[in-house]
Formats: sequence, structure tokens, C-alpha cells
Amino acid sequence: MPSKNGFGGGRRHAGLHSNFETENQKAPVEAQEEMEAVEMTIAGLGTDLWTGVEKRAGDTIAHVRPPRRMRAVGYVRQGFGELGETKARPEGQRARIAACADAKEWHLVHTYEDIGWLGEDLDRPGLLALLSSQDFEILVVDRTDRLTCKKKDLNFLLALLERRGVTCVPASWSWEPLAQYMRWWYRLRASPVYAALDSASEESKPSPAKAYLPAGTSQGPNGSGFL
Repeated sequence: MPSKNGFGGGRRHAGLHSNFETENQKAPVEAQEEMEAVEMTIAGLGTDLWTGVEKRAGDTIAHVRPPRRMRAVGYVRQGFGELGETKARPEGQRARIAACADAKEWHLVHTYEDIGWLGEDLDRPGLLALLSSQDFEILVVDRTDRLTCKKKDLNFLLALLERRGVTCVPASWSWEPLAQYMRWWYRLRASPVYAALDSASEESKPSPAKAYLPAGTSQGPNGSGFL
């Protein structure tokens, strides 16, 4: 059983203390070599158990833990009327949710599912379990209509999630009215999560001058499409 200082159990410590006690009976050179070997063993044990990033500065060692990733959960819904639709397949939704969380460096801890439930019904067991959990900051859905198909219910759910410090993000952006409404809802409240998403989206877009250049046209030094 590991001890509090992370250097192994009692038996291992007993062995180390035994080595120290016998040093007085050995020649000075041999004792010094044994001491160095023990120190290397202890350093090795500590390195295996450290979870942070080790930085050495002179004779001191600083432990720098990586920044905490935001915890996220996913939500998948497929109605009976969508069983034949490819885009509504649960495995596809799960894959897109996982890809979204990975791209944003969120820690996806769980994915809730409601198979065979309509979007108009808020008494879905998976949705209720999700709402009762409080160990996440981001809710990722494949599309906004996976959460609900009604604007009134979307308002209710977003407000409920906001009170718990949770932001809902779709893995697949669309121009559907409900999806655009959710984006507007969070922008109106200056959501830091959506501000970061919008910033990343703008950085990935090409400049307007480059975006509308005819194919095969080189950009001139003045930014125009002419040399």
C-alpha cells in the first residue's frame, strides 16, 4: 500500500532503512556509492507516481500540473420515426459528440441516450438523468433538435442548465431556426464558451480577399487578385 509521500509501502521503506543502518560498517567509498544508489531508487519511485509535469531548476524540483479540462457529457436521442434515417443513428451521434469534445479538449465523462423518444417529450429517462447530474460544465448534442424540438422547451432547458453553470453546444452546426436561436441565446448572455467557439471559428476562416479569388488567380502584393 503506497505511503503518503508516494515512495512505496512499508516493506520497501524497511529495506531502505536497513541499507542506511549498515552503511556505518562499510568503507567510506562503498557507503557513498550505496547512498547514491538509494537516492536514485527513491527518485525513480517518485517519478513513477507523480501525475504532474516535472521541471528541474537548479537543485529544486517544481511540480506543474496540467490545466484542468472542462468536463462534458453528451446526449443522444433518436425517435421511432427516425429509425431509418442515417443522420439520426445513435452511433453516428456518439461519434460526432466525441469528436467535438476531443477537438475542443473537453473531457467527455459520459453520454446519455434516449432511443425511441420524441423531442417534444421532456420526461425522457436519459434527459432526466442528465439534468440530475451536476458533475459537468458542457453538454454536447449532435444537433439542437436532439435536445428538444420546441422553442419554448429549449428556453426552459437552457435556462435550467445555465443556473447549474452548464453550457449546451451542438457538435454539428446548422442554419435551422432552432440551432440559430440557441446560438443567439448564448451570445445575448455573453457566454464565454460561445465567445471562445466564435473566436476559433473566425481564426480558421480564410480572409475575404482570399475566399473570393477565382480559381488559379494569384494574389498580388496589394491584396487584390491581380499581379
